[in-house]
Amino acid sequence: MPVGERVKVDSLDVCNYYSHGSTIISGKLIRFRIESFLKTIRH
Repeated sequence: MPVGERVKVDSLDVCNYYSHGSTIISGKLIRFRIESFLKTIRH
């Protein structure tokens, strides 16, 4: 396997890893905002 191809695969893995992690984080943030929003409505 040429070095150039290996680097390409590595960068793709890193991109997938970071996009997956940011998706999870944004999902948690959205859920947290919705919960706090519902709490303010109930008060």
